[in-house]
Formats: sequence, structure tokens, C-alpha cells
Amino acid sequence: MSSILTWIIFIPFLSGLFIALFCNNFWGRIVAFGASVFVAILTVMMTLSFDPAGGMQFVDIISLVQRYGITYMVGVDGINIYLILIIALFLPLLFFVLKREEKGFWANLLFIESGFLAVCSSLDLIFFYAGWEMMLLPIFVMVGLYGKSAKRAKAMLDMMYYAIFGSMIMLGAIIYLGVLHFEQFGFYSFALDDLAKLNLSVIAERVLFFSFMIAFVIKLPLFPFHMWLSKAYTYSPSVATFMLSAIASKVAVFAILRFVLPIFSLSFIEFSSYFVALGIFSMIYFGVIALRCDDFKTLLAFASASHLGLILAGVFSLDVVGMSGALYQIIAHALTSGVMFLMVGIISAQLGTRKISQLGGIAHKAPVFATLFGIMMLSSVGLPTTIGFVAELLILVGLFKTNLIYGIIATTSIIVGAVYMFVVYRKAILQSVGSVTDKFKELSKSQILGFGFVAIIIFVMGVYPKTFLDLSENTVQNHYEKYIKSNLKEHK
Repeated sequence: MSSILTWIIFIPFLSGLFIALFCNNFWGRIVAFGASVFVAILTVMMTLSFDPAGGMQFVDIISLVQRYGITYMVGVDGINIYLILIIALFLPLLFFVLKREEKGFWANLLFIESGFLAVCSSLDLIFFYAGWEMMLLPIFVMVGLYGKSAKRAKAMLDMMYYAIFGSMIMLGAIIYLGVLHFEQFGFYSFALDDLAKLNLSVIAERVLFFSFMIAFVIKLPLFPFHMWLSKAYTYSPSVATFMLSAIASKVAVFAILRFVLPIFSLSFIEFSSYFVALGIFSMIYFGVIALRCDDFKTLLAFASASHLGLILAGVFSLDVVGMSGALYQIIAHALTSGVMFLMVGIISAQLGTRKISQLGGIAHKAPVFATLFGIMMLSSVGLPTTIGFVAELLILVGLFKTNLIYGIIATTSIIVGAVYMFVVYRKAILQSVGSVTDKFKELSKSQILGFGFVAIIIFVMGVYPKTFLDLSENTVQNHYEKYIKSNLKEHK
């Protein structure tokens, strides 16, 4: 079954091409749905065959430019199994909740899925970089063709400028690593296992470490590289915002654990406290901004960034429990934040506004909508029995073990996040029915089915987390032993 991962990556891309070239709108939607379901089935089969203690699995290697060490190399372990599952399982659900008929829209979604899957599976830095750049192109196209706001073009251009700035710095670092490998071993290579063996000077490692981290903190985004966040999330169509929040930002977390930790272990440890502090500060900063937002989508954008700060703190906690929690929080955040963006999109489409001050009483007009949104919100703030509670608990345990102050501040920041989510739910969903929300309609049966499925996952992964945590436990433990524990004494 070693080629199953390659099929999972390229079936969406090939299906998207077929739809764009040969299908009308009706058959385009049908083919896209069939392709997404087939990919989801293959991904579930792969996950059921995945051995948590088996290391890197389902590896495919194809030499592309042998002379310069450029290789198609993909694989699955506990670091990326969650992301691949999220991407593959989410896309079929969009067919239940989005009412779009254009074949180009669905073909573009398949291109996005293929790009995300390629990046999350990559074990070669050149292939990773190509996917890193290409995965945003379909999102730009989607915003340009299907976004309604007149400000969408400028918002996405601002995002692109930030992304290109970070990516160019990272590209220079990648090329330098390949050249350095040639100087030390006599051949070019950009494969992760080869680059992890490089002998880097202290100064070189620090410079290269920050070259990668700048690109990743921009994509998350974290303070002070977040200036593109508000407009890009607010003026993009809901599905594009969903892709940016639920998946694209998580790719940056994956890349830190996949590439930065193994290649720059000493710098990862040396600057870990700074990135924990940055993550916690971002939680507080974005939480305070969210409290002042009247646009529902903008509020969710800053709430999303706040949770990503918590994830980064968990990644750099230098603790197995904290790192496991960060990976679990990736799923929790993707499920809750992604669905809330889609549901706010429904509010905007029906009522023509997202201003919280103009809403209220949606629960009286659409109790199922209010219930499902409430489940997402409660998971977001970490209610026990939800996936959000398990993820946040693990991260906080890791932070408390690392530093008591970190744990206390992070816990306080989570409370701030709970406050603004409860306040916005009261104002926008509860209270009395106003003239604007009087015409709000309940979710369709297909939308209830799609969102209800996510709600079930939230509770299942919150009540029985062990089955899912076991998928990543061994990989996280091995990374800790190999790259952190073995270097901690040297750092001290």
C-alpha cells in the first residue's frame, strides 16, 4: 500500500483538471464530490493501516532532478497523520453545507485539497517549498472569482506580499542547506533525513532557523506579522477563510515540527522560551482585539489567531505532553474554527450583514443552527467532554511543567478567550429577535447533516481521546528523545 499516499495526493488534482476541461456545472459537482469521497475513503483505509509505532510509513520516492538532489518524497507518521485526515474528511462535508453550482468552484477546491495534501506529506524541502507556494494560488483564484467584497483584491494582495516576503527568505535558506550538503557530503540533497545530518555552525544555524520561522509565523499568523490577517479573513469568501483558518495555518505548525526541529534542534531549544512567550502574548493580544470587534467574521479571525498562539506555545514547550496537545489542538481548532467561519458565512448570506450589534435572536428563529454553533463555541473555549478541552489541557500541562509563569498566563489567556466567545454568542445568537434577524432561516437538512457530523467528532474525540492520541504519541516521544532531550544538556 506504499503508493496509496500518492493516489490520495494526486486524485484531487487530476479530478479537478478533468472537471475544468470536460464537465458542465452539474457533472462537475458530481465528479468533485465523488473524487473527494474516494480520497476520504483511501485516507481512512491508510489511517486504519497506520502503525503508531512504525515510524515513517507509506513512503514514496521518485527522483525528479537527480543531479541536484530534487526528489518527490512523501510519507506519513504521527506528525502529519492528523492533518491528512482533516483535509481528506473535511472536503466532502463542504458539499453538504455549500450551495454552489459552478464547476470551477469545485475544481478549485480539489486543487486546494491536492496542494495541502502534498505539502503535509512532503519529506523533501524543495517539494515542500513548491507546494507551500502553490497551495495559496487556488485560494487567490477563489477569492478573485467568487468573493463579493470590493476590498477582497487588496486584502489578498496584502496577504500575498507578506507570504512572498517570508517565502523568499525561506527559499534562500533551503538553497543554502542544499549547497552546504554538497560541500560536506559531495552530493546535493534536500531530503529531511540528509539535511538533519548537516554540521552547522552556531551562527549559521541561528540565521537559518529564523529564516524558516519568519515564513511560518507569517502564515500562522502571530504578532507582529499579523497585519494581513483581519482584511484577508474578513473580505474573503467563507470557504476561502475556512481553508486559511482550518488548514493553511496548521501547515505552518506541521512544518515547524517536521523540518525546523530536526534540522535546527539546538536553535529550537535555545529560542523556545521566546516563542512560548510570543505565542502566549499573541493569545492575549488577539483576544483583547476580538473583544472590540463588531464584525462577526473579524472577531473569529482574531479568535483563531489567539488559539494558534496557544498551539505555538505547546510546540515550543519542550515537553512531550505539550507537543502532543499542540497536535491535538490542530484538530480541535480546525473543526471548531473552520465550522464557525462557515456558519457565519451562512448568516452573512441570509441577512446581508455580519455586524454583531445588528444580530440577536437567531436561536429563536433557528434553534438547530444555534445549538450547533454553540457546540463549536463551547469546544473552542475548552468545555469538558469536547476535543477542545483535551487539547488545551495537554498544552497547559506541558506549559506548567516547563515554567509555572507560562502556565498561569496561558490559563488566564484562555479565560479571556472564553469571555469574548460567550459575549458574542449572547449578543449574536441569543437575546431577542430583531428586524434584521427576523427573516433568518433554519439550516437545510444537508447542512444539519454536515455540521452535525463535525459535532459528533468533537464529542467523540473529547470523551475518548486515547484512540486518537495514540496515533501521534510514539512519533512525538521519538522526536523529543532524539532532538530535544539529547540536546538539552548541551544547551545548558
